[in-house]
Amino acid sequence: MKINEFFEIQEFVPPQIWNKFGEKSLWLIDPKIIEIATEYRKFFKVPIIINNWNSRNGPYMYRGYRPPRVNIGSEYSQHKMGRAFDFSSPGTNPEFFYNEILKNQEHFMKFGLTTLEDISFTKTWLHSDCRETNQDTILIVKPL
Repeated sequence: MKINEFFEIQEFVPPQIWNKFGEKSLWLIDPKIIEIATEYRKFFKVPIIINNWNSRNGPYMYRGYRPPRVNIGSEYSQHKMGRAFDFSSPGTNPEFFYNEILKNQEHFMKFGLTTLEDISFTKTWLHSDCRETNQDTILIVKPL
């Protein structure tokens, strides 16, 4: 199901969630995550891949919401709270996005972005989330 011109709900949830909740899967995703991903798509003018299990039979299914019992990531990951997503884009190095987002942090923070994962730990994707930080700059975190 289309959320907007760029994304379907399935790109933010794994198949077991989609199969159980269908369109109601959207209830598990913080709306800011969709706004951030949409702004990345508009700003960078390139496709971004979050989950691709549904439309492309691809390998990615846990780059958005992660159910509590999934052992990917940390126990208290922002993904498990519906407040994070990882993405990549064909032909574009994640470090490019990371650097451009930091150069334009004020712009992206308007859409709810608060946190990026340190790019030295995520060489093939970029993690973005909207956790509450009470900071006026983007928080850079390292995986636990």
